[in-house]
Amino acid sequence: MVPALLALLFSISTTGTLPRSSLEPLFDGENAATLARTLSVEYPSRVPGSEGARQAARWYAETVRALGLTTDEDVWSEDLADLGEVELRNVVTVVPGRSEETIVVVAHRDNAGTGRPLGDNASGTAALIELARGFAPQEFGPDPLPNRTLVLVSTDAGAYGGAGAERFASTSPLARAAIAVVVLDGLGGSGPPHLAIAGDRPVSPARALVRTAAVRVEEQVGSMPSLPSLPTQLFDLGMPFAAGEQGRFLGHDIAAVTLTTQQTNGSDGYVGDVVSAVGVRGLGQLGRATEALLSSLDSSLGGAFRTPDSLFFADRAASGWTVRLTLVLAVVPFALGLVDLIVRGRRRRLPFRPALRALRARIGVALIGGSLIAIGALGGVFPTGASLPLPPFTDILDTPPIGGLILLVSAFAVAWLLARRRLTRVRPTVPEERLAGLAVALAAIGIVAVVLAVAKPYALVFVLPSLYAWLWLPVERRFWQRVVLFAVGLAGPVAALFILGDELGISIVGAVLYAVGLATVGYVSLGSALLALVWLAAAAQVGAVAFGRYAPYADGVEPPPPGVFRSALRRVS
Repeated sequence: MVPALLALLFSISTTGTLPRSSLEPLFDGENAATLARTLSVEYPSRVPGSEGARQAARWYAETVRALGLTTDEDVWSEDLADLGEVELRNVVTVVPGRSEETIVVVAHRDNAGTGRPLGDNASGTAALIELARGFAPQEFGPDPLPNRTLVLVSTDAGAYGGAGAERFASTSPLARAAIAVVVLDGLGGSGPPHLAIAGDRPVSPARALVRTAAVRVEEQVGSMPSLPSLPTQLFDLGMPFAAGEQGRFLGHDIAAVTLTTQQTNGSDGYVGDVVSAVGVRGLGQLGRATEALLSSLDSSLGGAFRTPDSLFFADRAASGWTVRLTLVLAVVPFALGLVDLIVRGRRRRLPFRPALRALRARIGVALIGGSLIAIGALGGVFPTGASLPLPPFTDILDTPPIGGLILLVSAFAVAWLLARRRLTRVRPTVPEERLAGLAVALAAIGIVAVVLAVAKPYALVFVLPSLYAWLWLPVERRFWQRVVLFAVGLAGPVAALFILGDELGISIVGAVLYAVGLATVGYVSLGSALLALVWLAAAAQVGAVAFGRYAPYADGVEPPPPGVFRSALRRVS
């Protein structure tokens, strides 16, 4: 453990910066602000699949073609949460360069409607057009010829999980040839500049890309853009979760960052976009920073930027492999302690079988809860659609189906009451029985930790508090000590929900519903959901021990009488 911590500390180093171009950026903030206002006024509602969205795509294409550039339109259908099957459009402009390697600039064109300021990106779309103006054919003199091919992509459904970015990243050869992607989202907001770096997989943009983007912004704005906090970065790597469109590209191992403005609600990737008088100045600054960043990328040597996992601290970064190694090695002391506990328990002949049956019953109840959530998704209670992150204005948060939720909770309560008949304490339990129940629950949590250590090391940040707090949970001491240690063990998942809520500007209850929605649309994998259910079942058994409510299954009777489900099967047969 100590060598891993030392390796982590020594891996923290400064990051390199690509050289700045000698040419000053020519981005016109006033012109970009005029374009943004035109788009917002003429097409205020650009919900994906709507007539306004189609007209906005046509307006964008005609505006770019008026500059002398060509556009290609990619049209496809996508099943989006809250919207259903809709027709989407990406508009792509290619500025040929000396190399077939590409630099991609992305801005989504859609919004969530006139009543929802979050998700609007008129300024990002306007900035994309203004950047295209700098590479348009010239009336006098030679046309601009970048070293690398420049690709400008106006995406659809960026406010609904980034479906357009996912489409381009997964299908376009231009994306596969990209050395880097720069996403523009909400440049006209009133907040300070911010870089979004999370991905759909536990990867990060190249350090040089992040550092260069930050320096180019500082040169124009006068201050460094903010990065996600360290807890937020760990959460985004452990889940992993990315609200912004850069996440779709990182999910395909394409280095990408999102340049945006951080709003007061803390949302990352779903920002407001009202271009005020202050916003015009900021739009010009961030537009010039983007132009300077593109110049630095265009003149850089070497191939595509890599996507290693890293943790960023201002101008420094830590190597991800050292973080993963530290997290994995942190499981080892717990494993040794658990093995010692089980060996000693076997010598003392602790009643492990009834404890295992009790845990099995709780896992069964948890699986029933997961099945009810799946049924609720089929019934429209929870969202379904493409496996993309949900917007923070999704229907499950804005207009939650109270009736459907009550019905599902009632069905779960019935299942719990049926299972509880074999878990109810009918007599005072002895310390040996409580210790057996705790050991079995810890073994289940240990299995979850081992699976995560192999498949998703960063996700251990959610589990580690429960490993050590509950390993030391006393079964005979004061009640308040048990309760405090049990609460400490819940710190990982609870902190994750608070971070998710802060990142999206939603409440803790909303964060729970949002996390469930991520599972029902498939953004959170089935395997991760099953591991979470097993952990919850084991946590319930630890909680029963902590609160003095634990009892061995069927009061420890051997063999146990048939339960409700086995009795029902016997009647049917």
